[in-house]
Amino acid sequence: MTGPIRSEAAETLAAYQLAGLASLETAITFAVRALVATYPAVSRDQRPGDHAELTSARQLIDGCECLLDVLDAHWQQVAVHMRDGRVDKNKYDDHLF
Repeated sequence: MTGPIRSEAAETLAAYQLAGLASLETAITFAVRALVATYPAVSRDQRPGDHAELTSARQLIDGCECLLDVLDAHWQQVAVHMRDGRVDKNKYDDHLF
C-alpha cells in the first residue's frame, strides 16, 4: 500500500468518500433496525422449529453486520487522507439496535 497522498484534492476526495460511506452505513443500520422491528424473535437464540423466514432474517442481519465491519475498515483507509489523519465517528456509530 502506498502512503497517504497529502494534497487538498486528496482531502476533498476523501471527504466526499467518507460522506458516501456514512450514508451507506446509515442505510445498512436502518435496514438492520427494520428487520429487528419486523422480526422481534431474531434477538432470541435460534431454535429448531423456527420459520425459514426468521432464519433468513438472522442471516441477513449477520451479513449486514459483516458489511458494517468491512465499511469501518474501509473508512479507516480513506480517513488517512484527511488533514488530521483520521475522522472520528460519533459515539452512537457502533449501536445497531
